[in-house]
Amino acid sequence: MRPLNYKEVKKQKIRFILVYIITLIIVFCSSCFTIITASKGVTVLEDKYAGYNKIFEDQAGITFDLDEIIKKLHQIKGGKRTLSEHKQFQLLISKLRISIEKIIKESDAKPDTFLLYEEVLVEIKTIQSVIDRFGIAEEEYLQDKEMYERCIQRYRDLNRN
Repeated sequence: MRPLNYKEVKKQKIRFILVYIITLIIVFCSSCFTIITASKGVTVLEDKYAGYNKIFEDQAGITFDLDEIIKKLHQIKGGKRTLSEHKQFQLLISKLRISIEKIIKESDAKPDTFLLYEEVLVEIKTIQSVIDRFGIAEEEYLQDKEMYERCIQRYRDLNRN
């Protein structure tokens, strides 16, 4: 025995199965799209993290080098140094400054990432040139003072005779 509305029930079952299959396909496609998009997002985030981490490491290294430069500047300024020691300190400072400039130039970061460090390097270069001028002037002063003392000594020796 078949029900009288057998054809309608069969149509509704087929319609339900079709809607159910279409819904499953939509859910599956949406899930795939979500997973693909999420994996691309994770890749982008990992790349950004690696980039930021590299910038942070560069900035930490530059800060350490700047600290060394400042210490060396204080050592030059604070102590009595011979001209060769003075030149050696200036050479060490210049090498550190050049290495920092190289790190900044080789960085893949945006140009304004290291802007503050570039300004500090310009100031350090200016300080170095001022210290050099003062070092040369001090050396000349000491030479002139020594020559003046020799002249005074000779004058005294001549007046005694």
